[in-house]
Amino acid sequence: MNKSIFLIIYFFSLTIMKAQERDKDTLFFNIDKYYTISPTITSNLTNKTYLEIVEFQKQLMTNTKTNGYVYFIGDGILTKGLKPKKVLSIKDYVENRKFYLDGKYNKIIDDGKLKDSLTDKYKIFFINGDEFISPRVLEYYSYYPIREGDKVIQNKIKDTLFFKLDNDYVYESKYAPKVYLVNENIESSEVFSLRELEIIKSLKSKKILSLRDYVKSSRFYNENRTTKLNKIYFMKYLQDYVIFLVNNKNEYIKVEPSVVIED
Repeated sequence: MNKSIFLIIYFFSLTIMKAQERDKDTLFFNIDKYYTISPTITSNLTNKTYLEIVEFQKQLMTNTKTNGYVYFIGDGILTKGLKPKKVLSIKDYVENRKFYLDGKYNKIIDDGKLKDSLTDKYKIFFINGDEFISPRVLEYYSYYPIREGDKVIQNKIKDTLFFKLDNDYVYESKYAPKVYLVNENIESSEVFSLRELEIIKSLKSKKILSLRDYVKSSRFYNENRTTKLNKIYFMKYLQDYVIFLVNNKNEYIKVEPSVVIED
């Protein structure tokens, strides 16, 4: 009996998913030699060594003049005979302010925005000759950080966020000087922190935010979960910004986010 109920629920869910897929509008994109990278098209892509990949990405960067590129894997089904009314440039479509992280200067793609407004919203086809490839995986890969020997090159064009050091929600650790913790580390093996890099006194900010409000209103926070803040993803998100904590002495403490997993 239970098995029958399970099968009914499974097929019902599958039917809904297929119906939702059919209800999506369709977008058709050209393959861009330097911006659209896929092992479905370039068969030897996965056989490259790390150094070959670095050189390959440098070549892409020189041509795209962007912070990254679109990577996709086809679903294994090559469709022919479609007649799209309009074929778009994937680079022009993605490299758009609406997909960038919030801010004025950066051109860093926000994975969440891309997912919500493109990959989850539309049925997508890439046109390769007379074949139409629908991706089962579509992601944006950033060139950064770039490793050159012992050096790590970060993207320098970032917007800046200023947060108030309130000594309540965010506070300096008693045991690790110059390390700032947040009240989201309770009952979790993942400890999110902000490590001090330098203190600047002559800086001016237009707006100082509450880190508590910023965290709780972000997509990385879910009140209904036991561990409410997804610390790993929040850390990666903040790494694309320059971060300052502002104390009551009007000192600007430049910090970088990190997550440590404790045993």
